[in-house]
Amino acid sequence: QFFRRPDLQFCGRTVMGRVPPRDQEMCDHYMGALSTATPALACMKEIQDECFKMGIPLKTRHREVAPGQFEFAPEYGVNTVQIDQNLTVMQVIEEVAAKHGLAALLQEKPFDGINGSGKHNNWSIATGNDIPLFLPGPINKATNNPVAFPIIMAAVVAAIDEHGDLMRMSIASPGNDFRLGAMEAPPAIVSTYLGADMTNYLKAFKDGDSKAYLPDTGSIDIGVKHIPAFNIPSEDRNRTSPFP
Repeated sequence: QFFRRPDLQFCGRTVMGRVPPRDQEMCDHYMGALSTATPALACMKEIQDECFKMGIPLKTRHREVAPGQFEFAPEYGVNTVQIDQNLTVMQVIEEVAAKHGLAALLQEKPFDGINGSGKHNNWSIATGNDIPLFLPGPINKATNNPVAFPIIMAAVVAAIDEHGDLMRMSIASPGNDFRLGAMEAPPAIVSTYLGADMTNYLKAFKDGDSKAYLPDTGSIDIGVKHIPAFNIPSEDRNRTSPFP
């Protein structure tokens, strides 16, 4: 079917044709386990093997939400190195997929209404000797300053407030803008919503309260007796924030 579609071959995405009768209803593809029923699992294993040979540790593999969509996640590392490795992985994916009779579409939106390739880098900030700035304990201990963490957080929020337009411009490529906000994270906005616990902590610090940040966990009970209540972390997960 791929070779009957010149738009997919030349552009990597749909240019003509009708909307597919099935897209992402119920996300059942996301919830399924990888199996040997299709060549996808064998293909992903070989991609991982080839990447390991080049020192690229693709640690996890799983299905994604769209039909026929799959995801790898590597170990974290230096951001510039990770970006180079990301580009290498895409080439490996295309070459290995062809060996398994598959076509890998790496466009942000290969089909209308269906999620495509994110190719995203989740990032944080650390000191030169690998002390993360967004973990209160380590940074306060390293600086011997119990208020280092809230000061850093306040500076980050202020910087995004002042320079948010530059951050948004840095990812405003045609392909990315086609993807952002179209049923796929992140939305086409940038926010610094930090979650209730962090927000209350910084407000208290502003008012002179210098107590340590102790995030709480919430509990959700969906009211079904066969499913026990479960805890949820305090972090914000709306995925509009560059620092969740």
